Amino acid sequence: MKVTLKDIAEETGYSISTVSRVLNGSDKISNKTTDKIFKTAKRLNYPIFKNQNGQRVDKTLKIIFAAPEFALGEFYASLFHGLTRAALKSNIHLSFINLPLSFKQTLQMLREVGNKYYEFYEGMIIYAPEFTHNDYRELVDMLPDDFPIVSNALIENPVISTISFDGYSGGFLAGEHFLKRKYKKCGIIKGPMEKSEARYRFNGFRDYISQNSGIELVWSFDGNFSFRSGMKAFEEFERAEEKPRAIFASNDNMAHAFLEEAIYHGYKVPEDVAVIGYDDLPICNRHRPRISSIHTDYEKLGIITMEKLKEIIANPTGQEGVLSFVPVTLEARDSS
Repeated sequence: MKVTLKDIAEETGYSISTVSRVLNGSDKISNKTTDKIFKTAKRLNYPIFKNQNGQRVDKTLKIIFAAPEFALGEFYASLFHGLTRAALKSNIHLSFINLPLSFKQTLQMLREVGNKYYEFYEGMIIYAPEFTHNDYRELVDMLPDDFPIVSNALIENPVISTISFDGYSGGFLAGEHFLKRKYKKCGIIKGPMEKSEARYRFNGFRDYISQNSGIELVWSFDGNFSFRSGMKAFEEFERAEEKPRAIFASNDNMAHAFLEEAIYHGYKVPEDVAVIGYDDLPICNRHRPRISSIHTDYEKLGIITMEKLKEIIANPTGQEGVLSFVPVTLEARDSS
C-alpha cells in the first residue's frame, strides 16, 4: 500500500502540515522533530526529494505515461523519444500504456487495473487531446487522492496540472517571420478548432497579423492535422482568387502535404509560395526544400512535467488546475 503524509503523521504524532514542511526542507522546525520525521519516512519507504539540510535528493520514481492507442507517426515518436530522454535525466522509470480510443473505455480500463497501477506506480503523465474538461474531472474523481497526474494535452480551464507548448507564441512567431521576409499576403491551414492547440496557434498568428500593417490574412483552410487535409488545402489554394504569398500550416503533417502538392504542380518554394509548419518533426530536415517549422522541445516538456510530478508527490495537496507553457522557437529553413 502506498505510504502517505498521513501515515507518517500518525506514526510520529505530528500534524500533516508539519510533516510536509519538514520533508520539503523547512529550517523552521526543531532538529528533534526533523530527525524523527525523516527516520519515519525512510522506514516507511516514502519518496523523499530533499534531505534534512534542504538539499535535493533524487529517488527513482515509477511513472506511467498514458497516450491513445492511435499514437503512431512522427509526432508521437518524437514525443515518446523526448519523454524517454527526460525520464533518464530525471531519475524516473517511465512505463508506457495505450489508452482506448473512447473516454468511457479509458475509465473502465483504469478501474480494472487500478490497484495494480496505483500501488506500484507513483504518478501518471497523460496525453489525451480528445478529453474534455468534464472527462478530466471524472478521471480525477476516479483516481486515488494521493495519485498525482499531469497532462501534456492543452485544455482551457484545466482540472489538473497541465504543461504544454505555447502554441499562441508559435503562431505569433510565424506571422513575425513572414513580415520580416516582406510577405504581404498570408494564409493559414488551421487545425481542428475544437482542439485548444489549434485555436491557440490560429489566434497567435491572426493576432500578430492584425496588429501589424504591411501584412494581411487573405486565406484560410479548415484542416484537421492530417496529411490528407494538407492536400485538400492545396486544392483550395489553387482555386482561390486571391492567393496568399506565405502560409502557416498548424502542424508539420499538413505543411508537408501542402508542399508536396505545390511542388508537384510546378510551384517553386519559397519563390512562389512560402510555408511554415509546427512541431519541427524529423521530416522537416529530410524534406527538400527543408521545411521551416515552430520547434517544440519534447525533452524539455518532459523534464518540466516530471519536476511538476515530483513537486505534487512531495506536496500532496490535491490536484491543481494550473496551466503552464513551455516556450517554442522558430526554425527558419528553405521553405520560407
